[in-house]
Amino acid sequence: MTVAPPQLEPELAEAYRQCADRNVLAALNPEIFFGYFSVCADPAQGHGHDTTFPGLDWGQSAEALLWLGRRAEVLASWHYVTTFLREDGLLPFAIVPSQAGTTVQMTLPKTTESYPFVVAANGGAYAHWFPGNPLMMLPNVTFVQVADAIFRHTQDRRWLAAQQPALRRVLDWMTRQVTPEGLVRGGGFYLERPPRLDHDGVTQCYTAHAFRLATALTGDARHALVADRITASFREKFWAGDHCVEYLHGTRGAISHHGLTDVDWAAIATGLATAEQIRVLWPQLRNNRDFVYEGIPTGISTRPETYEDWEMLHLDRHDVAAMGRVWYLEAWARHVMGDREGLLESLRQVARTGRANNWHWRERYYSERTGDLGSYRINTYCEYPANFIRIVHRFLLGENT
Repeated sequence: MTVAPPQLEPELAEAYRQCADRNVLAALNPEIFFGYFSVCADPAQGHGHDTTFPGLDWGQSAEALLWLGRRAEVLASWHYVTTFLREDGLLPFAIVPSQAGTTVQMTLPKTTESYPFVVAANGGAYAHWFPGNPLMMLPNVTFVQVADAIFRHTQDRRWLAAQQPALRRVLDWMTRQVTPEGLVRGGGFYLERPPRLDHDGVTQCYTAHAFRLATALTGDARHALVADRITASFREKFWAGDHCVEYLHGTRGAISHHGLTDVDWAAIATGLATAEQIRVLWPQLRNNRDFVYEGIPTGISTRPETYEDWEMLHLDRHDVAAMGRVWYLEAWARHVMGDREGLLESLRQVARTGRANNWHWRERYYSERTGDLGSYRINTYCEYPANFIRIVHRFLLGENT
């Protein structure tokens, strides 16, 4: 049985143990290969028994496994993902061995429009089928974050030196996605519907943060200059007067009418918001119950009912939900702002939701304002458990930061 950090109150200590034993560790499956872990504690429930998602799913579980002492598995998984790095520096957002070399046409409901989901001969899917290619920046940014997590835990400079060629290719590709004015190309960082085309606010925040991490990992000061360019652009183009712009659409301009969103949390967490912007934002964010969907943090918007059909290409709205990836941004922002009590309460909310579900968590939770959408009810998803472990160590206990 996993031993929880002794500083935790009993409710959170029990949740920590269950997150580890019944979820993150349960998702390890050496029968696929040593170091493989699924996105679900019970992979039969969805998303493929041998599929790896080299974006947030991979990065979140990898860091949680590092906190749980499973360095060997994480290093093996890192090596596996690195073998899929393309010559141009792009990583796949999904590795699907069972579909290697195939192309499936994805047809939009109620239309004759279809788009190809292409899996390369090596099993890597390098572009999303959804028009506009959301998640484009996700795998490369996550790769930098995981490199940082591994180095923070191991302090192994020989390992870091050996990763420099791969990091250089990944970062060169990322640099080419930043326009001269500092906008990062690509749609939603971790959202498919809404895809947030063409410039997602969370993408801007996470990409700038990754370039700052890269400066320390590579010793190359040019990465900090790219981060500075993105930051300056964000502060100018993603501020709507009293909250952040959610995304910049190619023809419709700045989209900022869905209330407060995850972009507001991200701007504080990653340091892209100015001190004055934070002064305006924080009182609105700190105790805002509209980010709580079905009793759990954190929804992507305080007005989820206002998303329009055109924003989804008339598909379902399954990402208009509370998800662990958004909760991590909230927790990070609370840590930056020194809001320990708010952080503790969010951990308690997540713990109570897990306890009520036999210590498992769903992939998404939906706002009462939009109704139960009934989609993606995967019930043993590892995102909330992995982030619970990360948040406890990094933000509540302040370790290894």
